Parts: sequence; structure tokens; C-alpha cells
Amino acid sequence: MIVIAAGSGQVPEKPRPFLVVQSDLFNEAHSSLTLCPMTSLLGGEALFRVAFAPTSETGLTAESEVQVDKIQIIERGRITRVIGRAPATAMEQVDQALRRWLEL
Repeated sequence: MIVIAAGSGQVPEKPRPFLVVQSDLFNEAHSSLTLCPMTSLLGGEALFRVAFAPTSETGLTAESEVQVDKIQIIERGRITRVIGRAPATAMEQVDQALRRWLEL
């Protein structure tokens, strides 16, 4: 799921797209979500960034990268809306990048 939320920590507070990376089993019941911010400033470290195209499925308006190296926990109230979903192939790449980043 791709959402718009106000970030925290090192990511600017402006509303931006985030990719939800926690299990769907916990999305509805938990008060916070585990997310990776997305940026339209391309060219980050390839091992920890996954490219997403602007499509009707993703809801993005520009080419973007998921910043796996900036994973965050955000309270549900900071999420303003759902804009789209991640394609399965992109989620597989995000999964691999998260495993590298977190050494799982």
C-alpha cells in the first residue's frame, strides 16, 4: 500500500508518499505503521533504493524511489490517504533491499 503521510525524523515533515512495509495482517489493528519514504530525487544507493513508476496502480505522479535506508514508524493519525498499491515485482525488490539493510 502506498500512502501520503507527514514524515518524522530525518525526512522532512511535508506530506509525502510512503510505502507500507509491515505485514497486512497488522495494518488495521495497530496504532502505528512501518513505512519507507519515497522520493522523486532519483539516484540514491541502488542496494537500498527501489524505483517506482507513476501509474494508476501506484498513484504516484512522478518517477520515485523507495528509501529503504530511511525506514520509519509513523502513527496512523499522520496518514492522510491511500494513493495506490505497489506492484508485486517491486515489492519483491523492496523485500530484498530490506533484508540487505536490516541484515535479515
